[in-house]
Amino acid sequence: MRFTFYLIFVVFISCDTDSQIIESEEVNIPLSIANNFTMTYTDSSQVKSYVSGNKHFDYSNNILNYSEFFDDVELIIYDDNKTSTIKSNYAIVYNSFRFMEFKGNVEITTTDGELLITDQLYYDTENEWLFTEDEFEYTDKSNKIIANRLDSNRDFTDLVTGNLKGSINISEQ
Repeated sequence: MRFTFYLIFVVFISCDTDSQIIESEEVNIPLSIANNFTMTYTDSSQVKSYVSGNKHFDYSNNILNYSEFFDDVELIIYDDNKTSTIKSNYAIVYNSFRFMEFKGNVEITTTDGELLITDQLYYDTENEWLFTEDEFEYTDKSNKIIANRLDSNRDFTDLVTGNLKGSINISEQ
């Protein structure tokens, strides 16, 4: 009699691996970068505004179609009656929405002698409307307003504030 033995090896392989989810991050690469730039915006061959600064990133290739401005940003807006200058450390412009945000040492001066100082300011360019939830200081020839919220047209003739800390002159008509 002949006996045949079969030896069977069973190997159990166990791997202790953590499942990892790898999320694809969209790489946001600017279409162009400009250093020490000046841009001129015109309408019907009239200069409407200038923007200048130390660094500009153009993301018009992004779905949000925006531009970022860094280091000593200056926007000068020309109107028939006055000129307004907005300065800040940083600005972002959403071209499709016609909306701007200024951050860091924001200062607006006008040829009428108005001055607005805050740390963050939003500007709706289509409706020419300014607003912030941050504390601001506004002065003109007869007023000094310090408050924690601003909602105003660009001419400061329709101005709403939060808690008032300064003084404002009111005239009866």
